[in-house]
Amino acid sequence: MAQTLLSRGSHIPHGIVRMSSQIDDWFRLYRQELVSWIARFVRCHETAKDLVQETYLILARQATEETIAQPRGFLYRTAKNLALDYLRHQKVVEQYAVEADVRQEEAFYSAERAVTADKQIERFAATLENLPPLAREVFCLIKLDGLSYRETALRLNLSERQVERQLLKAMLDCRKVLEED
Repeated sequence: MAQTLLSRGSHIPHGIVRMSSQIDDWFRLYRQELVSWIARFVRCHETAKDLVQETYLILARQATEETIAQPRGFLYRTAKNLALDYLRHQKVVEQYAVEADVRQEEAFYSAERAVTADKQIERFAATLENLPPLAREVFCLIKLDGLSYRETALRLNLSERQVERQLLKAMLDCRKVLEED
């Protein structure tokens, strides 16, 4: 009977598979057919061969536990399920790779932004140092200490209009530095 099972033109009866030699015969008979069929799903001949090998292992294990009424259908269904599992896994792997690339890119740009911000802070500090003393004092009291124009004017013995002019000068100088980027 094994000879008739292996001939290409013969049709496998829908019998019961239990014996390992019969499982081997069916596997050998359908192996290439299954590999070609699965390769169309996964688009890789080597992966298809691996999945068909795994199909055989599942068939062998299952046949020891229960009777398999339609082995050809079992092989095809199992191989297709394994191929679909493989494709789902590949999709997750690809999505993870894309997300990892995005995270890596974001980290790079975050580091780049931090370096740029550090440079801006250094230039800003240098600009503040180079401001005339009164303009620097007005700027620091209003922008850093949070005083109002009136409070600043009282503290420095200036008019509010003088405070506004000094602040405007300081802000224009600082703005030039920040716009250079």
